[in-house]
Amino acid sequence: MIDWQDLHHFLVVARTGSLTAAARELNVDHATVGRRIARLEATTGLKLIDRLPRSSRLTLQGAELAAAAVAFGDGAEAVVRHLRQAPDPLSGTVTISALPMLAAHVIAPSLAAMRERHPALTIALTASSAVATLDRGDVDVTIGYVRPEVDTLIVRRLGEIRLGLYASTAHATRAPADWAFVMFEKGLDHIPQQRWLARFGAGRRIALRTSDVATQIEAARTDVGVALLPSFLAERREGLVRVAAEAMPPTLAVWMAVHVDMRRSPAVRAVMDHLATVTAATLR
Repeated sequence: MIDWQDLHHFLVVARTGSLTAAARELNVDHATVGRRIARLEATTGLKLIDRLPRSSRLTLQGAELAAAAVAFGDGAEAVVRHLRQAPDPLSGTVTISALPMLAAHVIAPSLAAMRERHPALTIALTASSAVATLDRGDVDVTIGYVRPEVDTLIVRRLGEIRLGLYASTAHATRAPADWAFVMFEKGLDHIPQQRWLARFGAGRRIALRTSDVATQIEAARTDVGVALLPSFLAERREGLVRVAAEAMPPTLAVWMAVHVDMRRSPAVRAVMDHLATVTAATLR
C-alpha cells in the first residue's frame, strides 16, 4: 500500500522541481522530503527522481507516476478541505450543575473557546452548591465538593481549592484579637471550612453571616472582617491581603460526576474534557 503522505511529497517535488523547494512549501526539512521519496521508491520498486546538485529531475517512470497520480492528489486534497470545513458533529444541549464560584469564574469565561470548537453545542449551566441527582436525567454533569458514592456514576477528581484568610489592608493591621469575621450562615456550620473558621475565630466577633462566597469577598475587601476564601479568587481581587493563621486552613477536593450511560455521549465527553482542562488550569 502506498502511503498518501509519501505520494503527496513526491507530487510536490514533481511540481516544484527540487527537494528544497518542496520542503519549503511543505514546511518540513529537506531530509524529510528525501526520506518520503525514498520510501515511495521502495514501495513501488521504481526509481522516481534523479537527484542533481541543484534540482531533482523526474525519471521516465517518475513522470508517468506523477501524471497518473496528479488527479488522485487533487482529489485527496479536496477531501481534506471538505473535512476541515465539515460541520462539527457535536450538537444538542449538555446540562452542568457546578459550584457557584466555579460556574461564574471558571466555567462561564471558558465557554467562548468551547463555542468556537463546537458551535452547535449548547451549554445549560446551573450554579448550585447542592448535590444534583444524575439518575433522573435532569443534569448531565455535576461538579461539587462531595464525591458521589454510587455505582452508576463515573467520578473524576478535578483538583482542590486552596483556602486562605483574607481581609482589607486596614483590617489586617489590627491585632488578631480585634479581628471580626465573615462566615457562612448557620445552616452551613457543618461544612469543613466553616468548622475550621469557627475554631480559629472562637471568642471573637462575627460581623457577617452570608450564604455565598462573592458576598464574603466584597465584605472582606470593604473592611467588614476577615474571611476564609478560595485563594484563586481572593488573589485576583484588588483590596484584599492574606493574613497569617496559626494553623493551615483545609483544602477542598473538587469532583466531577456523570452517569455511566451519559459518558458514552460524544457531546458529554467533549464537555467533560473541557471542564477538566479549565478547572485543572485554575486550581493547580
